[in-house]
Amino acid sequence: MSKSKSTKKKAAQGKAKPAARVKSKPAAKNKVAKPVEKKKTKSATTKKTQLLKKSPSARGSTSKKPAKENVASKPAAPKKPASKAPAKKPVTTAKPQTSKQKPASKTAFKPQASAKTDALPAKDTTSAIATSTVAVLAPAVSSTKKTSTPLPAAGPTKSGALFYDSHMHTPLCKHAWGEPEEYAQQALKAGLKGIIFTCHCPMPDGFWPTVRMSEGEFDTYLSLVQRAADAFKGKLDIRLGIESEYFPGYEDYISKLHQRAEFHYVLGAVHWQAKEYLNKFETGTIENFRRTYFDHLAKSAESGLYDCLAHPDLVKNYHPDSWCFAIVKNSVATALDRIAATGVAMELNTSGLNKSYSEMNPGNEMLRMMAERKIPVVLGSDSHRAARVGEHFVTALNNLTESGYEKVSYFLNRQRIDLKISDVLASLKKAADHNA
Repeated sequence: MSKSKSTKKKAAQGKAKPAARVKSKPAAKNKVAKPVEKKKTKSATTKKTQLLKKSPSARGSTSKKPAKENVASKPAAPKKPASKAPAKKPVTTAKPQTSKQKPASKTAFKPQASAKTDALPAKDTTSAIATSTVAVLAPAVSSTKKTSTPLPAAGPTKSGALFYDSHMHTPLCKHAWGEPEEYAQQALKAGLKGIIFTCHCPMPDGFWPTVRMSEGEFDTYLSLVQRAADAFKGKLDIRLGIESEYFPGYEDYISKLHQRAEFHYVLGAVHWQAKEYLNKFETGTIENFRRTYFDHLAKSAESGLYDCLAHPDLVKNYHPDSWCFAIVKNSVATALDRIAATGVAMELNTSGLNKSYSEMNPGNEMLRMMAERKIPVVLGSDSHRAARVGEHFVTALNNLTESGYEKVSYFLNRQRIDLKISDVLASLKKAADHNA
């Protein structure tokens, strides 16, 4: 008798007990695997519902239809990196448009009920901040439809505030100081309508771990931003963003990371300082290393993963004494042509004035080349200390004007919003005077 026939015969004689044992093991494995794959289960839904019941602010912050803004037509980044540069989309700012709801396939990532505050540096905060609710940034929703935090009303606030600082950090990155509420308080003094936190994203395989949150702190990051948003509700609009690493070969990880929360803004960054980057690409001459950097900057835009590119000439701080823009100008021009074709924005980062090569990122010559190609620009202070929120914004806006720009941008719901530079300058002064 063959082995298969013998097995069938035994199964027929006592199928009840063996079947129960065989089925129980896969069932247990499936229950363990589901949370790792980020799939929602009934138990997960129950936990989210319980958390929301404890957090009235989370329930009240949702809306099916976001308020209208003056939104440009650039769509949200695709789920998968594009192999070729996407066709450039026309930008329109004449009429306000309703921000598009994000695809239902994205799922909100629920923070833990208790944040890991012991990982943060001790700071003195007001009683209001200390007692503020730690809530879910993106509330739990059904698998077929999800909600999002409503956008603020179009136009300036009562104080005259109109603009956002779109780049700042939290202590989770291990090289920033001050709680999110302290950054928010400074934003009010600077005459801003809102701020977007963009802390350094987690990365796999121990990639440069000393300057970013760990995987286990991702939930805490969401909670910290929500805590500040709750504390300043009605005074300052606070949004969730991420400074997301670009390193060749990690595109799939980054794409999945962007699905884990309702990010309003995804800022791509090529950090030449990472030892992993230096080990792989620091070959040949200094100039060739810089050319490689600008090639990767263009590739990051072509990946379709990011809304904007952070501090785009950061590599001038690599051997800053030898930096000469003229040497790499042709390589920069080629990179900017590729970036312009994607429609991705670029950042004017004011913190460059505090770096070894003391100049904003990018410098004015590169900024003029960006203006010639009509590449949109977003302002970011890249604050690692609260006092630097909104720092040098008036100078930055004047640099933009001198370089040929008439508009400056920010992002909400992954949609670009363009404003006249003259209006932003006026708003900063009016709101700062009002809040003084």
